[in-house]
Amino acid sequence: MRPILRSYLIEVNLGSSAPGAGQNINIQDYPQLRDVYITGIESFNASQITISPAGKNIVGSNTGITLTLMDKFNMEMMFQYPTADLNPGVVFGFYRDIVPFYLQLTKSYITILDPSLYAANESVIFNVFYIQAKDYEKYNRGNIRK
Repeated sequence: MRPILRSYLIEVNLGSSAPGAGQNINIQDYPQLRDVYITGIESFNASQITISPAGKNIVGSNTGITLTLMDKFNMEMMFQYPTADLNPGVVFGFYRDIVPFYLQLTKSYITILDPSLYAANESVIFNVFYIQAKDYEKYNRGNIRK
């Protein structure tokens, strides 16, 4: 597991009406996460964070939601990954360290598999670990702090 260099907390709101089974919800644009390589990710539920940065309630459980992350070539690098497995509270405090890839966040999305667990205006929270593209080569060589 590599050290965390940068992280950014994002939220995906489920919308003004309750989500349906199989519904995909795109992740909005975060300017801080443009032109970055993702190095890891974690997700949280209401037992760790109660209110989102936008003031919304957090989902009570990560079960029944998957995450798909796209790269800059619009390829699915992580397809329907269970968000429950991204919750460090469930996996003994570990976060998912992934092989870095150039993230295309606005093409990435979550999928609701079990809508019975979720209500309108709840949010799913992710903490994205990343490295800026301009620093990626230094990161790969292990010289990021120099």
